Amino acid sequence: VVHIRPVPACVSKLPRLLAYVVKSLWQIMFLLLSLPLFSHLSYILVQTPPGIPTLPTLWLYCTVKGSQLVVDWHNYSHTILSLALPPSHPMVTITKMLERIFGQMASNAFCVTKAMSRDLSTNWGVRASVLYDRPPDKFRPVSSEEKQELFKKLSLEYPVFSNVDSCTGVLVSSTSWTEDEDFGVLLDALVKYEDAVKKDAAESQLCNLLVVITGKGPQKQFYLEKINILGLQHVQFVTPWLENEDYPTMLASADLGVCLHTSSSGLDLPMKVVDMFGCGLPVAAIQFEALGELVKDGENGRIFKDSEELSGIIQNWFEGFPSSDNVDHKIFSENLEDFRNLGWSENWDTVAL
Repeated sequence: VVHIRPVPACVSKLPRLLAYVVKSLWQIMFLLLSLPLFSHLSYILVQTPPGIPTLPTLWLYCTVKGSQLVVDWHNYSHTILSLALPPSHPMVTITKMLERIFGQMASNAFCVTKAMSRDLSTNWGVRASVLYDRPPDKFRPVSSEEKQELFKKLSLEYPVFSNVDSCTGVLVSSTSWTEDEDFGVLLDALVKYEDAVKKDAAESQLCNLLVVITGKGPQKQFYLEKINILGLQHVQFVTPWLENEDYPTMLASADLGVCLHTSSSGLDLPMKVVDMFGCGLPVAAIQFEALGELVKDGENGRIFKDSEELSGIIQNWFEGFPSSDNVDHKIFSENLEDFRNLGWSENWDTVAL
């Protein structure tokens, strides 16, 4: 593995357009330096985004060396850039143009959804085979002993894990704390859950929840302050920084996953849901165009549009927990086992080779 040297931090202090140009030139130089100079490669497979300057640089290299460029489309760079800039901004326009031109010039292509395959074909004339993401083998169900061992380990730094018992529902959400994930939707849903518990406190069959939120990003502190203000009694929050080997176990130790990823293009699928499914964890995911290719509402998870629907899903899932006759629990478990039967290697061999 050859790592490209990070762009110096001082570049971010330059005017945005100049910083973009300097960053691109830096990445072009070190990307070319990381590639073989004398040996010949038959194929170069690149996952995008980031597409710029990656696609033009690799196209140039492949042209000179006589290699074939294969692009694995996971999203569009220009739609991600448009989260921070207006769609009409010159940087967005140039990025989209370069992405289209050099995407068309690749020898072959894969993409992660049927919706993206249709979009690439219709708008850019790019034929891309659909290669759905699959979870690595480390994302698997775990035993109750493994769960207890993880919670004991985490409780040394996050004491709230020591309070989890068999009657505590564990909800997990992985987030990058960015603009394409409105974490306020989950907070509003949990406030409604708290209100439902308090409304019929004597007869309520809703359990207390521990909400585990993993990841880091620019909006994390903003939402942590909002969480502190809420002061919920029946919902506790914890935002642990997990080691790589603990993350899959954390997912497998939860009772329900929540995904707030909406996709900048509407055409990709959240890898976090794929990982959760690999762990046998049912997911409630916010609706967007291509989501139905992964999350089948009522079969392996639930799809929601707003905090009201999400709160209803959470209340339904944890009613009577842990001894529940909820039909969804059994159906989802069986369907997720079928999902896990097709691993990454088998999927790659079937589609890509």
